[in-house]
Amino acid sequence: MSEGLFALIDFGSFTLIGIGFGFVVLWMIDRSRSHALLFAAAILFFFASNWALSLSGDVALSSAMHGILLPVGFVLFADGLLRRSGERLELYAAVVVIVALASMVWYFAYVSPTVAGRIITQNLCVGILLMFTAARLWMRRDRRRSDQLTVIATAVLAVGLFTNVILVPFSALPLDLSTDATVDHFAKSPVALGITVVGVMILPAVMLALLAVTVVDMVGDLRFERDCDELTGLLNRRGFTERAEATLRKAASAAIILADLDFFKEVNDALGHAGGDFALTAFAELLRSAPDIGQVTGRIGGEEFAVLAPNASAGEAFVVAETIRSRLAAQTISYGGAETSLTASFGVASATAPVSLPELIESADRALYEAKAQGRNCTTVHKPR
Repeated sequence: MSEGLFALIDFGSFTLIGIGFGFVVLWMIDRSRSHALLFAAAILFFFASNWALSLSGDVALSSAMHGILLPVGFVLFADGLLRRSGERLELYAAVVVIVALASMVWYFAYVSPTVAGRIITQNLCVGILLMFTAARLWMRRDRRRSDQLTVIATAVLAVGLFTNVILVPFSALPLDLSTDATVDHFAKSPVALGITVVGVMILPAVMLALLAVTVVDMVGDLRFERDCDELTGLLNRRGFTERAEATLRKAASAAIILADLDFFKEVNDALGHAGGDFALTAFAELLRSAPDIGQVTGRIGGEEFAVLAPNASAGEAFVVAETIRSRLAAQTISYGGAETSLTASFGVASATAPVSLPELIESADRALYEAKAQGRNCTTVHKPR
């Protein structure tokens, strides 16, 4: 019985090692993802903690080694989860968890040897650490779907550890595992089954999910870099076109706003090219802070921007455009000790389904041309002939 249990545990350990290599590969591809390296390090400590239990000889020493290696692994795991979201586990919290767990396991290994005490201590404390980590991640306002998966996976692992604590009173456990008979007796207990399920099924599944999430993060970041304008943070022409066309397929109607900064060469002459870049980012920020009508916003040219508003009328888009225009005209752009004013011309067009993005842009471009012809710093709505 015990041989089968240890074989399963070894299987789980080597599965984790394979996943750990995956994390190392991802970190080597993108060194900025320190959480991938932390996950790999956590797996290494999980493997080492299981290896410590398999050592023959001094049972208390093996238990004490396990009691140090396992919490270190879970502290690295928790820190990796937080770093993936831009946070980190505070150093004092990590030290408290490791020292407290190591001390309690040492106590139940040498002072008052008892298997039940070690199981309860490790599973309860690590479970609390994981639930605390999951709660911090859940409370983030900017969490994504992948973050929700991460929180759920962490919570499931914590529940598995808490279940082991609950199973202890229902298991007739020996005081120690110093003989083959006591090991066999332990292997038949409900808590041994719970520990095996966590180590062989839940933990590898969670780490595999995190590996997949890390890959998804990398792919998402690559797409973001491809579709995002580096200077303003808005969508670039390609990103805007793809997002807008996808939005239009679901919309019954749509309106679009084209904006072009007036006399931008004069802005560059007054502020320099770096100041011109600053002016572009300032205008992009105005677009981001515009009234929310579900719009898709992008920089589609040097000083040309587009805002697509699905299921919006030309009148609603006109109000948004005028809001942006008036806010911009009221500002003074200051950079490097120089100042200048900045205005923009706006063209608005709308259409009902089926909406063609190229045709919608062409109509708005005509309106924009009319706005420039009228003296700039104004908004014109395209009127179909």
